[in-house]
Amino acid sequence: MIAVEHLRMEYGDNVAVENLSLEVPRGEVFGLIGPNGAGKTTLIRVLATLLEPTYGDVRIDGIDVLAEPLRVHPLIGYMSDFFALYEQMRTWEYLDHFARCYGIERKRRERLIGEALELVSLEVRRDAVINTLSRGMRQRLCFAKSLLHEPQVLLLDEPASGLDPAGRVEFREMLKQLHDMGRTIVISSHILTEMTGFCTSIGILEQGRLLAAGSVGDILAQLQSGMRLDVEIVGDPAALVGWLESQPHVEQPSVVRNRVRCRWDAPRDQLPALHRALVAAGFEVVSFAALDDNLEDIYMRISGHKTS
Repeated sequence: MIAVEHLRMEYGDNVAVENLSLEVPRGEVFGLIGPNGAGKTTLIRVLATLLEPTYGDVRIDGIDVLAEPLRVHPLIGYMSDFFALYEQMRTWEYLDHFARCYGIERKRRERLIGEALELVSLEVRRDAVINTLSRGMRQRLCFAKSLLHEPQVLLLDEPASGLDPAGRVEFREMLKQLHDMGRTIVISSHILTEMTGFCTSIGILEQGRLLAAGSVGDILAQLQSGMRLDVEIVGDPAALVGWLESQPHVEQPSVVRNRVRCRWDAPRDQLPALHRALVAAGFEVVSFAALDDNLEDIYMRISGHKTS
């Protein structure tokens, strides 16, 4: 559905996207993950025909985005990370205004507005003036606007930013419904926990480069290296750090909330020997847990950045 090859985007001397290639099959929910400034917004704006890249080939449903943007527009629904609203309009008037811009005839317009308001749980506020809506409602209204013309592809740039936890859960449920309808969704975020629960595939961006892409399971399988140990003892954990630093297969021991965390790069079946050595060295072990890398661990390791 979406194909990008060798995309490069320059802003003066700054390279925002560098030699990026990816494919998003029809019906996928593709999450773009990366810190602020990684190139997520630039990529989404190129897909939305809002930016012309320095070079590269970008196609949606086989249509060249750069050569034929007007053919692409009916296929895409775009939601920016910054949205402006007509404050004095009523909710339904705002949607009706944009539906008219899409050239949708009246009866179909009424149906689509009703369906969009129902999906975003704003049907009871259809007559409310926009400046009386909460931030979460306003955000859902902007999302509804992107759905009016029934696009096949949704391009969502940090759509849940600023929402409280309940609002984020509601937003994920809306996206799941659209995924069930067969929509292709590209969504960006710097919050990993937002993405892993419902994205069918992800891409990790760092300084304009795509570090990894694929299903969450594939990325974990490809990039997982060793596991994490979490050990709690009676007494000063700093003493345990010093002891672990002298042990083979143990890397980066450190104290985190009165526990010691480190990496273990040997097979799991060798962990009992490490546990016995701990006890033999005189440490009173309260807990000893081995955890496989999760997506955040892998992201931090390959990018060198922490994320929310």
